[in-house]
Amino acid sequence: MNVVWKVFLVWYGIGVILVAFDLLPPFLEWANAVFLYLSGILAIYYGMKVLGNLRGLSISIVIMAFTMWAESLGVEYGIIFGAYHYEQDFGVQVFGVPLTIGFAWVMVIFTSLSLMTRLLIKPKSILKGLRFAFIASLLAVCMDLIIDPVAYQAKQYWVWDDTGPYYEIPTQNFVAWFYVSFIIQFIVYFIAVPPSDETWTKRINWLYFLMIIMFVITAFAYQLYFAIFVTGSGLLITYLIYLLLKRRIK
Repeated sequence: MNVVWKVFLVWYGIGVILVAFDLLPPFLEWANAVFLYLSGILAIYYGMKVLGNLRGLSISIVIMAFTMWAESLGVEYGIIFGAYHYEQDFGVQVFGVPLTIGFAWVMVIFTSLSLMTRLLIKPKSILKGLRFAFIASLLAVCMDLIIDPVAYQAKQYWVWDDTGPYYEIPTQNFVAWFYVSFIIQFIVYFIAVPPSDETWTKRINWLYFLMIIMFVITAFAYQLYFAIFVTGSGLLITYLIYLLLKRRIK
């Protein structure tokens, strides 16, 4: 898996330049799907470390199935996330949603979790689980605050049929991101344990921020400055909430 991490970093470094500055030729569009597969595989591997091999793999598959089903309701009926459709070919589709999106959701869930591993220590409680899921879900939304404007306004990876005040993206989408993540994180909290491998925790921490950095660079290239400000503000507010709740719930 160390090899996969190194391949990802190389792919990432090249991809940031090609995607951010619109240098990716049409015949290399498949590289986007590979990037999402690699990030998802790394997240699944980390999930196996905090949940156990078999359980981590099983839960990763469940997360993929659940999130893709939820996304399909948006594609087909315009509910949960809102009405939208995909413009780019991200590979094989299940439920009308690219399989790569399932891998991306696993990445979002486990990278957000990796930043909250200190909250996984025992004894666990419902109150602590709610705190964990709340903060981890805010982290997921922060990532989407930069992903969606870039994917829609700059790259047209998908197109929203509904609209909203934030870059014409329906507010419903961000609310749904929070609640879908919250449901998953609250369940995962009670079966996850702090990983003993600090190296991989740090790598998955970096994976979270590398994703945001890539989209921030792209947003900057396309002059989506407000998205950068909102994402940075969201991360700061989330950190302050984490500090506040950490003191009140022990």
